[in-house]
Amino acid sequence: MSTEKIQRSMKWPIGRGKTGLISSGRRQRGQKLEEGFTLVELLIVVTILPMIVGALSLGLISILSLQSGVANRLANTSDSQVVSASYQDDIQSAGEVTTAATSTPQCGAGTGTQLLGLESDLNRGTGVWQTTISYVSVTNSSAPTPTYSLERLFCINGSYTPVSTTTLSYNLQSSQAVPAISCVSSASSLLCSQSLAAQQYISAQNISDITFTVVEPEPNNQNASPSCATGSYCYSLTGSPVASASSTNTGSPFTANTTTSCGFASPDTGTYSGSLCFVDFSFLNSPAAMAQATGGGCLELSVSLPGNYTMYFCLQIVGNTVLPWYLPTYPQAFLGNINNISGVNVPFYTGIAGDPALYQRVSGSLNTINFTNISVVSPNGTLATGWEAVSADAESTDPNEYITWTANTAVNWIPNGEAVDIVDNSPVGNACNTGVDLVQISADEVECSNVGGTSVTKTGTTMVAAIAPSSLSATMQGNGLQAITFGLLVP
Repeated sequence: MSTEKIQRSMKWPIGRGKTGLISSGRRQRGQKLEEGFTLVELLIVVTILPMIVGALSLGLISILSLQSGVANRLANTSDSQVVSASYQDDIQSAGEVTTAATSTPQCGAGTGTQLLGLESDLNRGTGVWQTTISYVSVTNSSAPTPTYSLERLFCINGSYTPVSTTTLSYNLQSSQAVPAISCVSSASSLLCSQSLAAQQYISAQNISDITFTVVEPEPNNQNASPSCATGSYCYSLTGSPVASASSTNTGSPFTANTTTSCGFASPDTGTYSGSLCFVDFSFLNSPAAMAQATGGGCLELSVSLPGNYTMYFCLQIVGNTVLPWYLPTYPQAFLGNINNISGVNVPFYTGIAGDPALYQRVSGSLNTINFTNISVVSPNGTLATGWEAVSADAESTDPNEYITWTANTAVNWIPNGEAVDIVDNSPVGNACNTGVDLVQISADEVECSNVGGTSVTKTGTTMVAAIAPSSLSATMQGNGLQAITFGLLVP
């Protein structure tokens, strides 16, 4: 092959080698020289890496701290829900309230520091509140840093030994303030005030609401002064006693638009002639008052009692015409009459003024007389105890007639206690078929009927009593006419 051909055949590779292969080789050698890190690169990494690690560490620490704070907040929120679940129900049912650190009585006396004491469910017979609840602050430990809990102690049946103890909050301020008491009116300051509640129990009738502001401090900060602005978790609960929901500052259940009085019988004309006060219904001679009592609602009344006490009730009359009437309602009626039996004149609750009877005016009628929202209030506005509501047959229960009394407390008949009763060997003389048809239907219901009695001469009548009821009803079925009275037996 000629030199020219050889050169021609190698021209392209040689040219490429000059421009491509050789350069490629150089690049390969250059790449080998660039493997690893330079000193500058190492310095940069060493400088920047701590900054990145530090930032990540701060972020992680913040997240962990936030998680702890969130956990505390969730726990505090849970506490507030638990406290709320008990608190408002307890306040609503309260009859008496105190914020004294110790009180008589106190549920679980000696357990912690009482912040709030509540009494409810009054036994009208004994005057003892059956349920006592104490909210107390309890120290959990003494060293190194004590913590405090809010506990609810629950006592029943007139006992002051707790039947249950519930921890409502595990994180309480050491100097937790007592609840704030708001009164119905500034005029009731002698009966209701924060300072008075701090010394003794006061009637819930005079309290409009009770606000409990609970402070739960940050961990390990229980001994600091309460401050909701410095990180402590705070919440306020407000409850209103039902006893004051519709009351005035005098303790009445309503503002009565009709007033009346009650009267006593002449001395020694009955076993309770000095303590049984019969309500005067003469106000029903007013057409407006009668319309309100018979119109489907009820007529709100206040009754002046001896010693500046007041009885309140709402009167409703259902059925045909019933009018206020004097005693005795008719010549043979035993109540309010001078009864001549076997030649002996026996006065029975005579001399009662006004119109103490409610008397049917349509023969064969069926009427129900309802007395509701009954309460007796002392001169200082607190609920009175130890009284009994009394109702009596003010006419006579003849054949095919009956009267049934029902109350929301136990109803019992009152023996007349007269000499004529002994003759008939019956607590009601010959009324109710000589007592045969005097029936205790249930603990809160008594009925006097007459199935077979025919005696014209009356030797007694039915009188029933209920211990401090809030409601009492008398249903009268007349063949001729029937009548009842309503009054108060004071201690």
